[in-house]
Amino acid sequence: MLVNNSGANASEPPYRESEARFREIFENAGVAVWEQDFSAVCDLLDRFRAEGVEDLRAYLESHPDSLNEAIAQVRIVDVNPFTVELFEAAEKDELLRSLSTVFLPETAPIFLEELMTLWQGQRRFGSEAVVQTLRGRRLDVVFTVTFEGARCERTYVSILDISQRKAAERRLQAVDRISKAIASSLDLDHIVQTVTDAATELTGAKFGAFFYNLADPDGERYTLYTLSGAPRAAFENFQLPRNTAVFEPTFHGLGLVRSDDIRTDPHYGKSAPHFGMPKGHLPVVSYLAVPVVSRSGDVHGGLFFGHDLPGVFTAETEATVTSIAAHAAIAIDNAHLLKAAENELATRRKAERAAQQLAAIVESSEDAILSMDLNGIITSWNVGAERLYGYTVEEAVGNPVTLLIPEDRLGEELEILAKVRAGQRVDHFETFRQRKDGGLIPISLRISPIRDNAGVVIGASKIARDISERRQAEQQKDLLIQEMAHRVKNLFMVSSSVVSLSAKAAASAEELASAVVARLGSLARAHVLTLPTPDRDGAGEGRAPLQALLSTLLSPYDGETPQGLRRVTTRGCDLGISRAAITGFSLVVHEFATNAAKYGALSTATGSLDIECIDRGETLELKWTEQGGPQVTRTETEGFGTKLAKLTIERQFGGEILRQWHSEGLIIRLIVPKDRLQPPE
Repeated sequence: MLVNNSGANASEPPYRESEARFREIFENAGVAVWEQDFSAVCDLLDRFRAEGVEDLRAYLESHPDSLNEAIAQVRIVDVNPFTVELFEAAEKDELLRSLSTVFLPETAPIFLEELMTLWQGQRRFGSEAVVQTLRGRRLDVVFTVTFEGARCERTYVSILDISQRKAAERRLQAVDRISKAIASSLDLDHIVQTVTDAATELTGAKFGAFFYNLADPDGERYTLYTLSGAPRAAFENFQLPRNTAVFEPTFHGLGLVRSDDIRTDPHYGKSAPHFGMPKGHLPVVSYLAVPVVSRSGDVHGGLFFGHDLPGVFTAETEATVTSIAAHAAIAIDNAHLLKAAENELATRRKAERAAQQLAAIVESSEDAILSMDLNGIITSWNVGAERLYGYTVEEAVGNPVTLLIPEDRLGEELEILAKVRAGQRVDHFETFRQRKDGGLIPISLRISPIRDNAGVVIGASKIARDISERRQAEQQKDLLIQEMAHRVKNLFMVSSSVVSLSAKAAASAEELASAVVARLGSLARAHVLTLPTPDRDGAGEGRAPLQALLSTLLSPYDGETPQGLRRVTTRGCDLGISRAAITGFSLVVHEFATNAAKYGALSTATGSLDIECIDRGETLELKWTEQGGPQVTRTETEGFGTKLAKLTIERQFGGEILRQWHSEGLIIRLIVPKDRLQPPE
């Protein structure tokens, strides 16, 4: 509630002064604010009670027409100018007709929760929702509703647009999908096309292309490798791109190039014979190009994106495409490694040399609103200010606003007061303020002069928004990018090892490809369990549940026997396997399963496998029991996979593998210290 400035226009009724301040804040708020009348909705809820409705949620879910009736009963009294702009209305009256004009089908369940708040006698409600502008553009928003008046005839809704944040989350999820694709496939054509398609979609480009380095007798030239958003015929009639001034930074790996209008770039149009784009070329105004550079520093080529409108690509687009380019580099490096391994395999086969196999592979406003007089004395203080600064209204009103300002920023307030006295506004001023407990909080300030009915400046309104979450989101984004870079590096190292060492064990190119893809796929499935998802908090702290990990690794072998029994069963205790341990542990289980499928119980239709996980206190015992397979006997020699599993368990985990051969089948007891499997608390 805004209170009267003492001594200002004493002849004016206090409520008019308060109303003037309220209107000033309402009109100048940097968020969308709606004033609504819910009295008819309250009447409708009373009618439901009179008709015997006890469970409102169940009733409205089974009577959607009643929910639509409630939506129609909301009367929109007023909206502020920010609302008109946000919802793309030509004039305010367009928004005063009905809530249904901005509702989408997925908005209705949120409105139902709002009704539940009223039904339960509460006066505040907040949530995220998806709505639409009057031009049909979807908006992700977070909103707060405050019901005032005996019949909620004064209901205020503040709405904050979080579409950019949600879009950034979707971009990160898309980049994560690309990394998973690279981890589970070595098909270069598929990977690079996927990268090009995804990058074109994420950047909002009209078309995207990947050009691959190709040396010829006349010098370095580049050939189209993949294309997205345009038919290949659009490029087939043009010569190969040359190392022109515009392309040079990309093809030489010198850095990213982004232009709102490439036609105005000083390097554009300087090279013969076209001096710009050839006739018939796809129109390009917005331009973005990122070099694709291998871990060794070699430039594979570049990702290029174009749009026929100016200013399409942003700094966020740069960060996203840079990450995608790193994934593309990994795909190409892996393909080169695979080709080199195939060549090495052919040479080793001619020499009849045996090799080894290997498997190794993230108030009505939530804002603080206060007013002050021209002496800097606080005259009003809302609930948002109480939450933000920690002072109650009694503690704040009547005190100088400097109680909120750190000593090293007191000069800011002098400048603000000078601008207010001159009738000037201050928009989006980012600074720090001090809470009651002494802590500093980053805020964004909007300051507007408050005038009396004669137009004389009598004070100022301040709207402060806590931007801690935004800064934390930026830090989280940086952390995710660092995490992604770390995972990219690890994927490169693991993939390199898998390809080169699998080559030494394979007897043919087909066997090599099959072995590598199987192991990479197995590790990729296990790796996914450590990544963050909407239903797992944060990054899962790098843990993968043991039972889920076993089910994931053994799912290719599961099914039913002719007797209708499960082929693979897992049971017992469940532990969290750390990210550091998941690769080695998964490879050992993969080797057990591969041997069972080749020689053991999983090689027959009637065979079955039972895995029991036993918590022995300081150790975990995994008991692997095969039944129904062919007769097995102890062998004097060990295959490479068996040796590798033994070395992994002994050296990485400090454990042991015990095997028992029975007429019914093989029994393996894997014993590992738990502190080698679980991440530290």
